Amino acid sequence: MDGTLIDNMGFHNRIWSEFLTSIGAPVSAETMRRRTVGKINAEILREMVRPDLTDAEVEVYSQQKETLYRARFDPSQAVVPGLTGFLARLRAAGRPLALATSAGRENVDFVLKSLGIETVFDALVTAEDVTRGKPDPEIFLKAAARLGVQPQACLVFEDSPSGLEAAHRAGMQSIALATTFPAESLQGCPGVLRVIRNYLDLETTGFLSP
Repeated sequence: MDGTLIDNMGFHNRIWSEFLTSIGAPVSAETMRRRTVGKINAEILREMVRPDLTDAEVEVYSQQKETLYRARFDPSQAVVPGLTGFLARLRAAGRPLALATSAGRENVDFVLKSLGIETVFDALVTAEDVTRGKPDPEIFLKAAARLGVQPQACLVFEDSPSGLEAAHRAGMQSIALATTFPAESLQGCPGVLRVIRNYLDLETTGFLSP
């Protein structure tokens, strides 16, 4: 979702930096980008604050950070160009779609409702459904299972090296979006069919035409 439906990872990293500074664990937004993309909040907090955080502490900090994010971010202003038309074409063609994201369910509902696409996806896998973040393939394997398809039949859209690695480890091919990381850092990753700036690149080439 983050970096593939909406171009928001830079905003997330700034909010993380601001929040961690407020609780006495200052980390720059650039460090967040390099070290935490694709990870779930529990992993981020235990890496950036301290490894012995209890589950209760993780929950409190996560809620505080995500509440701050939702209060300050407008998903409708950050849609990846071409997304709406691309999803509509896939739905019209009867392609099953899953959303597999390291974001929590509250953020997922917030984004999908803001974009008016609450009913587009046949399956959702969120941070609450997994114990390990990317590059572990758990999230993509669960998405395939919920769609009722084999992993090798899936095509993943990802914006980070760790997400692309997770897709490859799940036995899936992928399309890399250069929204969060520069295109050159995504090219050559295993399983990547092509690197695109946004979904308009697929429209103009006819790639994935139903």
